[in-house]
Amino acid sequence: MPVTLRNHRAVAGLILLAGFLLLAGCSPPPPPLETPPIGEADLSANTIGVYLYPEDDILGPAAEIMHDAGARWTRSWFSWNDIEPELTDPPSYNWAATDARLLSARQAGLEPIFLLGGNADWASDTFCGPIHPDRHADFQRFLRDLVTRYSAPPYSIRLWEIYNEPDSVLGPQGYCFGTRGAEYATSLRLAYEAIKEVDPAAVVLFGGISYDFFLDEGGRFDPAFLDDALAAGAGPYFDVLAFHYYPAFADRWNDYGPGVAGKAAYLRSELARYGLEKPLALTEIGQPTRGPQGDPSSYSEIDTARFVAPALTLARTAGIAPIIWFTAVDKPNEPYDYGLLNADLAPEPGMLAYRAVLPALQGGRFSEELGVQGDGRAYRFLHESSDAIVAWAEAGAPTLALDTTEAWVVDRLGDARLVRDGLASDADGRSDGALTLKLSLDPIVIWPIHAPGAADG
Repeated sequence: MPVTLRNHRAVAGLILLAGFLLLAGCSPPPPPLETPPIGEADLSANTIGVYLYPEDDILGPAAEIMHDAGARWTRSWFSWNDIEPELTDPPSYNWAATDARLLSARQAGLEPIFLLGGNADWASDTFCGPIHPDRHADFQRFLRDLVTRYSAPPYSIRLWEIYNEPDSVLGPQGYCFGTRGAEYATSLRLAYEAIKEVDPAAVVLFGGISYDFFLDEGGRFDPAFLDDALAAGAGPYFDVLAFHYYPAFADRWNDYGPGVAGKAAYLRSELARYGLEKPLALTEIGQPTRGPQGDPSSYSEIDTARFVAPALTLARTAGIAPIIWFTAVDKPNEPYDYGLLNADLAPEPGMLAYRAVLPALQGGRFSEELGVQGDGRAYRFLHESSDAIVAWAEAGAPTLALDTTEAWVVDRLGDARLVRDGLASDADGRSDGALTLKLSLDPIVIWPIHAPGAADG
């Protein structure tokens, strides 16, 4: 049964409102901004996507819902063992499930990131960890065949991520590489050489590192992993450094910049220590709406909905691409609910916030941070025929002055209202040729209405 989002109903209301306002001589709200397919667009402008779990029964519908909401990328996990569970001569592959998942994403209009998540049982002692030396050639042969198949139409995969959170240490054998950063450098080299041999234009991602919740804090991630891998010579064997960000660990990075931008700045400084200047990808960012009993942190639908716009906006301003929200759909039986949609594909409040902010962020070019009077933030993005501002308070009730006399303001639920200089919605209460908006913890998207011929911001 199709899922109806709140914004689907809101669109009909806005159409009626637009007709009335045109008759009254007012400007209608901005139409939804169309973003071209990724192959025809600048990656730096169309950066935002969503993580999709591999369950076949929801993958296609969830991908379509997320595309309709404005997502243009997806990241999903794939296992070598699922494709090649046995070593045979010649090799035999089970492609069908992977074919179907990638086609579902492509048919929905999403650009997939292929995350190599797990090893073949016969090639490694760990699900995600070093390959046996006598299986290095098999690893590269598998990757060459994989890329030969999926770099071609109709899949056309361009981004290949080598393991998820390889800095993880869990269990007696280690879940992933963990404290063996030098061995990850070897696996990354093997993968890079095989992938580039088939497709020199492919983009190889250093697997998204958690780089938080470290071992000395009672966590399961090795703080030395990135340094160990780079010191062992990983630098030439990846095109993009992928990382993850969750606000539970924000305090560690705030000295380097706001939110995820602070963590990005720190990681760039780490690369620079090894003479490297690489782009960054954010292959997971999210906040759960619900957690397990006994978790000392508090979670709520409102907190997650308030987090969406600032998180994605700060990632855009930091020049990160792609940016993948974790996740599209709550995964049944998991202790935390990260999904923008629940398991029945009904929208959470975070989904409405995601849908409301994406027209401002997708397809636009970050222009500037605007001055806010008080403790808040505001960022302008330029589009071909308009500009959009994403703004929020961090504390108190700051104000934002705009050099326009009217604007559409879209709240985190996607509802739009027209504000005008001198009316009740103008915080300074004066008809002075400018708008002043009071900000709150609920982020807003502002679409200024400029006079004909006026420059955009």
